[in-house]
Amino acid sequence: MRFKVSGNFQNSMRVLFNWISRISWKCLATILFLLLFSCKAADKSMPEHFRRVSQVIWVVDDLDKVIHGWAELGFSSVADMDTLNATPSSTGDPFQVRMAMANLGGANITWIQPLEEGSVFARFHSDYGDGAMALVHHLEDEDALEREMNRLGELGVSLLERISIPADEGTVEYVLMNTLPGGKYVLGYTWGDADDVFFRDLDPDNLHHLKLNQYAFAIREAEPVSEFWEKLGQPAFAINYPELGNMHYYGEPTDHELIQGWQKHGTIAYEWCIPVKNPIVYDDHIRKHGEGIHHLAFSVKDMDAALADYASKGYRNSMGGTWGETGKPGSGRYEYIDLDDAGGVTMELLWNYQEGT
Repeated sequence: MRFKVSGNFQNSMRVLFNWISRISWKCLATILFLLLFSCKAADKSMPEHFRRVSQVIWVVDDLDKVIHGWAELGFSSVADMDTLNATPSSTGDPFQVRMAMANLGGANITWIQPLEEGSVFARFHSDYGDGAMALVHHLEDEDALEREMNRLGELGVSLLERISIPADEGTVEYVLMNTLPGGKYVLGYTWGDADDVFFRDLDPDNLHHLKLNQYAFAIREAEPVSEFWEKLGQPAFAINYPELGNMHYYGEPTDHELIQGWQKHGTIAYEWCIPVKNPIVYDDHIRKHGEGIHHLAFSVKDMDAALADYASKGYRNSMGGTWGETGKPGSGRYEYIDLDDAGGVTMELLWNYQEGT
C-alpha cells in the first residue's frame, strides 16, 4: 500500500526538522526530561485535593515588616486581620496571634505572627525562624475531612493540631498533620467555603505581573522525602540533574550544582532542591532555617526591569543563571531575590525564551 504525502505535510515536517536542528543537545535533553516528567506526573493517581494548594501558612516574627517588604516588591493585595484569638483542640486554651492574608501572584498566603509562647506556630518559629510552615489543601466539608484524617491515620500520620480562629469575615479552621519530620513541611487542611470567604477579594495582579510558577523546597536527600509523600498519595519525585550556565552568587561568578526533584500538582509544580556544590542558596537556607519550604517561583515577562526595581529598593539578587542555549528555544534564565529579612521565604524569578523576544 502506498501513501501520498501532501505538500502541506512536507512543509510542516520541514519546519519541524529545521526547529529541532537549532536546538542544542543540552536543550533537547532538558525538553525530553520535561516531557517525561509531565507524562509520569499525569499517569500518577493522587487524591484530588492535592492538585491545588489552598493557601500557605507562613509564620513570621514581625508582620508589619513582612507586609511592607512584599508591598515594596509590588504585592499590595493584603487583608490585615489584626489580633485574633486562636483556639487549639488539644488544650482548648485560646492564644493570640496577629494574622494577615495576601495574594502573591496567585499564591494565597496566610501570615501569622505568634504573640504568645507555646502554640504550634510559636514552636515552629522557635525551631525554624521566619518561614513557610504549611501547605494547606481544601476539602469539601467536615465529612471529607474525617475521611482524609482516617486515611492518613491508617498510613501512620497523626494529628499535629486542630485550630479555630474566629474573625470578622468568618472562622478560620485548620487541621494540621504531623508531616514535618518526614515530609519537611506541615500538611494542612481547610474545608467548606473558607477559600471564598477569605481570599475572593484579593487580587493576584502585582507591579511586575508576576505569576506563581512553583512551590519550592530545600532538602538534603530526595529519596526519603519522595517515599514519604508517595506513601500519602502524591507522585514520586522525577529526578533531574540540571546543566546550568552564567551562574552567579551575590554578584560573583560561581559554578553551583544541585539536584532537582519534581512533582506535578495540578497546574503548579513542586521543585525539591538538593544542594550539591556550594555556594548555593539552598544550603544557606538549610543551615539557617532547616529543611523545608525555600521559595516561591514566579514567571516574569521583563526580568531586567524587575531586578532593577528591586535593587533600587535595597533587595539583593542572591543567585542566578541560565539553562539551555541562550537565545534558542527551550532556554531561559532564573534569578533569586534575598528576602530573608522580609519573612524568610525567597522569591525566584523565571524567564523563558520565546520567539521574537
